[in-house]
Amino acid sequence: MSAWQCRNVLHRLQVAAAALSFCAIVGSAKAEEITLKSAVFVPPSTTYGIPFKRFVDHVNETGKGVLQIRIVGGPEAVPADGQAQAVKNGVLDIAAIPPAYYKSAMVEGDAQILSNMTVAEQRKSGGYAALNAIAGERMNSMYLTTYGIGVPFHFYVTKEMAITKPEDLSGLRFRGQPNYNALFKHYGIAGVNIAAPEVYTALERGTVQGYGWPLWGINDFGWEKLTKVRIDPGFYNVVNTVLMNKSKYASLTPEQKKVIDDAVVWFEQDDLRYTAEKTKETLELQAKAGIKTVDFGPEFKKLAVSLYWDDLKKLSPDAMAKLQPLLTK
Repeated sequence: MSAWQCRNVLHRLQVAAAALSFCAIVGSAKAEEITLKSAVFVPPSTTYGIPFKRFVDHVNETGKGVLQIRIVGGPEAVPADGQAQAVKNGVLDIAAIPPAYYKSAMVEGDAQILSNMTVAEQRKSGGYAALNAIAGERMNSMYLTTYGIGVPFHFYVTKEMAITKPEDLSGLRFRGQPNYNALFKHYGIAGVNIAAPEVYTALERGTVQGYGWPLWGINDFGWEKLTKVRIDPGFYNVVNTVLMNKSKYASLTPEQKKVIDDAVVWFEQDDLRYTAEKTKETLELQAKAGIKTVDFGPEFKKLAVSLYWDDLKKLSPDAMAKLQPLLTK
């Protein structure tokens, strides 16, 4: 074989090797797309599932070819009270759940319910970082983002009666949950533990004469049909934490992390708009349903927050002493 032929063969081999190398790079890039498994504490199509689905949809749109999130379902797929543990163990990569569902592991999460700050303000004050650090230590999880801030809790009454002051609620039975206990006790309200899907029947039969629930979502269950009065002002904050397995996040490539991080920035900015619009829509819906309002004044809200801080300080005195100033303005 002549020198020219040798050079020609060598050139062809180099071209072929380059082509194979390019194909390998392209194939590797395609293989890098990762799909994370997630769940939410309620069905994704309901009031408190929709914001999480909006976050997931944004990730999937902006992360094509890099990172995707699949919602395996709501509580029918992974029970709500087991989702935080599933994230800790890596069975789930992400879950959207209120701190009430991981209170046994991290009671400090409930402090965020009592904050009067936006998520952006909590990040700036160091409060969000403090909660994130505790989640990392206790649950191998990180606080990706939070939604529901700015949506207050309320008392709702289904009984036809004259109500002008908190003391008028004394002796009534309300469906509630643990974060209402101190306020129920203070005003002589009997708290009854009833699963949300069973509350309509309890209200209809008069088993309970009212309930505690956030501003949003009573129409998910049809409760607005039986509700006569909403007590204002609202108190606390709805908090739904988007937890992510800390080890999983650490294993992502910089490009994959950027998809998540950018989505968090977008979500927290856009959620302000979404929350304002949803709140306006909810107030209109409740007024249309004939729900009247009674205002107990600012001291009612102040007392509710104060009583629950006192409760939480008994459970975790050192941490709450540090968190309260970081979450209060």
